[in-house]
Amino acid sequence: MRRERTSPFRWPLLGVGLLLLAIFAGLTLYAVGHQYMPFDISIERSIQAVSWGPLVTVFNWFDWLEGTRQLYAGIAAIAVVAVISWRRAPLIAVGALAGPIYSIIQGIIQRPRPSADLVQVIRHTGSFSFPSGHVVFFSWVLVLLVVCLAFGRLPRALLSIAWLAAALVLLVDCIGRIYLGEHWPSDVIAGLALGLGWTSLVLSVRLLSNPALERKR
Repeated sequence: MRRERTSPFRWPLLGVGLLLLAIFAGLTLYAVGHQYMPFDISIERSIQAVSWGPLVTVFNWFDWLEGTRQLYAGIAAIAVVAVISWRRAPLIAVGALAGPIYSIIQGIIQRPRPSADLVQVIRHTGSFSFPSGHVVFFSWVLVLLVVCLAFGRLPRALLSIAWLAAALVLLVDCIGRIYLGEHWPSDVIAGLALGLGWTSLVLSVRLLSNPALERKR
């Protein structure tokens, strides 16, 4: 009998990944010669005009997770997955390469952070603005933690709750980066495009993602 040949890629995920990375490439090219996009100031002022109440404290918690703390958090995420399921560890380890990619792009573009002359600046952590490193980090780590730790292990209802929680955390982080004046909205969009695009690309490679996504027969 002839064995059925399986494509080495999950084509829908590959398509999504390439599309998001193409969007990121377009934003990067624009950022080379512009400190912000035409819509950045108006959107940032609108978000800063909202009274976010207790969420402001959460924004500051996210802001604390920067630099080496973010690096250690990523290493811890990989270690947890390796302990629970070592076969799934390569998936999150390759996904974590979104971090070095971000660092290289940020160092090349060197876009200044939002100016206090244009918007309210509550805090600047230093370094450069494009893309948002926090958003890149939470994009890959949240998605891959759910895939590696929950997919195929939790009932469908609990898995849906895990996905919803991850999406809410990412959304709050995105809003917080803009509210604090750390980033322009276009920096956040670029962070999402890079983080989710790279994650989708990694998930599309069956050699990496099969231990987590392949259904047991």
